[in-house]
Amino acid sequence: MTREPRKRKAPFSDNKPTKTQTLSKFFKLNMTKGAVAADNEPEPEPEVSENADSCVKSWVQWREIGGTWIGRYGSPNPAAKFAAFDLDSTLIRVKGNWKYPKGADDWRFFHPSVPNVLRNLHSQGYKIVIISNQNGLRKAKGSTELPKGAVDYRKKIANIGKQLGISLTILAATAKDYMRKPSPGMWHLAELDNSGIVVDKSASFYVGDAAGRLKGWKAGVEADFSDSDLAFALNAGVAFYTPEEVFNNSITCSQDELFVLPSPLTWSITRFTPKLLEIDHAAHSALITALREAIDSAKVAKKGLLLILVGPPACGKSTFTQQHLVPLGFERINMDILKTRKKCEDAALKSFKSGSCVVVDNTNPDPSSRSTFVAMAKTHGADSIAVVFEHKSRDLAIHNNSFRASLAQACHLFDASEQDHQTILSTMPVCVDMVPAVAYHSYFKKFVLPAESEGFSKILHHTFVPEFASPKEKKLWYQYY
Repeated sequence: MTREPRKRKAPFSDNKPTKTQTLSKFFKLNMTKGAVAADNEPEPEPEVSENADSCVKSWVQWREIGGTWIGRYGSPNPAAKFAAFDLDSTLIRVKGNWKYPKGADDWRFFHPSVPNVLRNLHSQGYKIVIISNQNGLRKAKGSTELPKGAVDYRKKIANIGKQLGISLTILAATAKDYMRKPSPGMWHLAELDNSGIVVDKSASFYVGDAAGRLKGWKAGVEADFSDSDLAFALNAGVAFYTPEEVFNNSITCSQDELFVLPSPLTWSITRFTPKLLEIDHAAHSALITALREAIDSAKVAKKGLLLILVGPPACGKSTFTQQHLVPLGFERINMDILKTRKKCEDAALKSFKSGSCVVVDNTNPDPSSRSTFVAMAKTHGADSIAVVFEHKSRDLAIHNNSFRASLAQACHLFDASEQDHQTILSTMPVCVDMVPAVAYHSYFKKFVLPAESEGFSKILHHTFVPEFASPKEKKLWYQYY
């Protein structure tokens, strides 16, 4: 005879909601009645809730879209509100004092209250979504097998689901693309994987440990490694909480009192913030006017003109060239197109011999990278002008680098509401390769401001003004990357 498994007492069976609770009241109620163990006490074995899904499966259904995994533990129902969480250092932590897990079983809940919080949220109609970056778990190039770390990760998720006893949706970004936080790509994927139910962002939230908190935010605690979770929530347009706010045992207020969240001033966005960029349209227009006058003078004198652009990758040189200089009659010399410096020099020489105006659209960080072109122009009677691009704004260039690399994916998801979500997921474009960080390090290490002593008749400065092909692009550029 088969023995029916025993059910343990539900930890919140006497607190089933009889009316809609605010998120603040929910957290207060749960903390006062469910979280009683201190952080440094042993974590008790989580109980299986009677309110848990009645037929939760003990395995995860995984599928992959590009470099992003989407998993379903149990049978998550579509919902109009998401309770979303980071994984590491938010829902779970390693068992010891080391930084990285040593296997699939090297984890414990971040705080003893985690299971009860998630079960209670689930019972209130929230869809529980885990959203995390998992760099390094991709298959090796040409391999069909998951690396050990990926296998351990998937086993860990299944074990977490078993202990919680509720359905979960899991998203993990294993590639550096628009799905990776702080970009909101995984949030959009979660919305698309919601059977057409529109998510109420005002009722949804995200919890993560990367809040940009400075050293000393808590006695003896170092600064957060990043502000990517905070930026992710801002990009997604949902409320943000740190795990210490949601999972703790220090709340002692009564049930009728609101759970008071800390001021956003506790957190610090450390990455480039597009909305704070001072855009000087007048300076930009003055530069265009000066270049028009220079090319007009060259034509009157029947001689060529050399423009050397100076700036890091992704600072807007090529866009400026194509939108403003090529229409003025400049012939573009670009290493990305011609591939070698020798071909760039040969193309410039050919243009000078024909009396054309030339723009060298490369990074050109130091005198040695500029001298050959300047000497060539002088030999053919052409003046040389340097145009310096945002040499003090490294963060702006890195922001633009991320924006342009992920633009195709971002636009694809931006249009998701207008198309069938399965079509959106199955036709996701590949992210364009970003300029590697080493390229920026190399540029700024070599960088020397151009000087007239190099042979330039003028040194002009370009002030970045973002220009967009559509309102969609503008909205995407103003996100955090």
